[in-house]
Amino acid sequence: MKKQDLIIIAALFALLMAWPVLYSKFVEPRMAASAPARQEQAGRPAAAPTSGPASALPEAGKEEKISPVPPAAETARPKEEQSVSNLPEQRVVVTNAGLSVAVSSRGGGIVSAVLADYRSAVEKNSGPVALDFSKSPALVYKGLAGFSAIDDFSIVRLPSGAILLERAETNGLKLTRSIELNDKYQVLVRDVFTNSGASALVIPKHAVQVGPMRTPPGEYRMSGMDYLGVDALASSGGEGVICWAGKLAKLFKAFMKEKELSALPKTIVKDEDVPVDWVAVKNKFFVQILIPEGGAAGYRLMADRVTAEGEDENPALRPKDAQVKDVAAAALFADKSVEPGQAYCQTYKLYVGPKKYSILRNLGLHQEDVMEFGMWSPVCKFLLLVLNLTYRFVPNYGVAIIVLTILIRIIFWPLTYKSTQSMKKMQELQPLMNEVKAKYKDSPRKMQEETMALYRRHKVNPVSGCLPMLIQIPVFIALFVVLRSAIELRFAPFLWINDLSTPERLLAGILPPPLVLNILPIFMAATQAWQQSLMPATDPNQQKMMLFFMPIMMLVMFYMMPSALVLYWSASQCLVIAQQLLQKKSAPLVAHKYK
Repeated sequence: MKKQDLIIIAALFALLMAWPVLYSKFVEPRMAASAPARQEQAGRPAAAPTSGPASALPEAGKEEKISPVPPAAETARPKEEQSVSNLPEQRVVVTNAGLSVAVSSRGGGIVSAVLADYRSAVEKNSGPVALDFSKSPALVYKGLAGFSAIDDFSIVRLPSGAILLERAETNGLKLTRSIELNDKYQVLVRDVFTNSGASALVIPKHAVQVGPMRTPPGEYRMSGMDYLGVDALASSGGEGVICWAGKLAKLFKAFMKEKELSALPKTIVKDEDVPVDWVAVKNKFFVQILIPEGGAAGYRLMADRVTAEGEDENPALRPKDAQVKDVAAAALFADKSVEPGQAYCQTYKLYVGPKKYSILRNLGLHQEDVMEFGMWSPVCKFLLLVLNLTYRFVPNYGVAIIVLTILIRIIFWPLTYKSTQSMKKMQELQPLMNEVKAKYKDSPRKMQEETMALYRRHKVNPVSGCLPMLIQIPVFIALFVVLRSAIELRFAPFLWINDLSTPERLLAGILPPPLVLNILPIFMAATQAWQQSLMPATDPNQQKMMLFFMPIMMLVMFYMMPSALVLYWSASQCLVIAQQLLQKKSAPLVAHKYK
């Protein structure tokens, strides 16, 4: 091996070893290490939404105060809405097989939701996921005086199990709201505004919000991935689902420039006057989707960023780039006139549950598009279908990924076989190619022409060796898109791995942070080196270089990838090795003399 090759390999290896430290110090925004964030990860109750053990919800009809939680996204709450009512708050819980929601008499909104089928942490006794909206309840009205988050409603549970809330204003306008659960994760809401006064009343422009979402403490966040997002489905114009996940962090800088601020704002609020069928907020695995009957006149997106401790006192601590801490959204509605003795009715459906394609696709209105499959949607859906179908027979997603890998390899077997045969022919032609290079070394154009003529004469395609890899790239990207937020893999175990949706991160509490041990990427790099050594080589020096360079490059790229993705690539490499060994055994390379 050449000396410069050794230098490159040594530099790559050093980068691999130092990468966790460099990443945490320079790449990850400095504000992520702020004291508030550290306190939350250390176990302090987190603001909504949090994935922690579910607190005991109050019994139906009882007046009970829920213990304080850290502030959530108060992004659009005016100061007058932060006052405290003198009446005691009452909370009533409505439950079905998969979802429990607590409804508050203050504002008539949902203050918490518990998802019984999903545990909050990798430990099996950690309790179900609890989404806390108590600081900014879902379904409350904004901009509608008398019916906002600070106003008290009467609240009762009906014999049917539904919750009925009522509030009347002195001008004769009365709001009657009923809330019930329909289907596994869907909340049905019916609001009736009745005018009992002597003159027409105008319900001004207003908004109905969904609860804020944030990344739960301790959840792994892949570098460069934006899991927190606001989505909306445009009602017309063919724009489809509008996704803000990758744009929210940039909006902080845009607002700073627009308002000529000296630092990034801590909160952004943006109204979009685009008619929408629904609006949604989401984190990596869970989502809320609000669907008003007849759609909404627009939507509002809100976001808070992570703040550094002491940044208000010391401007030097203010971050240069924003890291989104939590997101919220609301559906916007135009004003509505209600004549005396008449009523205005508005109904909503609110989905509060997992980002699971098999559930969302049955809800209609393209709600499954919150998965953000994008242009890879057909391949993503196929891969997810195979994974879940395999899981029905073998209830382990690690095994399901291996079965999926075998299926993909069977599909691409003819191409891989042809590729290997073509590379063998290229190797056999090497002596003649060397003669052409020597003969026309002073005429590169003539050398290229003669080389291509040599390929045509012996029916060899020089690019066929790369074809299987190129065709598999869309499959690999689609699998990455699926596995980055597939809730099926959340806390899914396989052998020594306890969560296929994250890196292994072994010895995390023993090795100095942020160093961790991931065995599967090391195994994958070893299989890559073995597979590379079995490839027929037209240039021995190039093969030696690839034998060392490719495995190290793949190790660096995959070291902090989700275990599911590394498992797929490792299994794929093993199958390629098996195929090459079989081909080598059944048809050993025989040196041919071409004339």
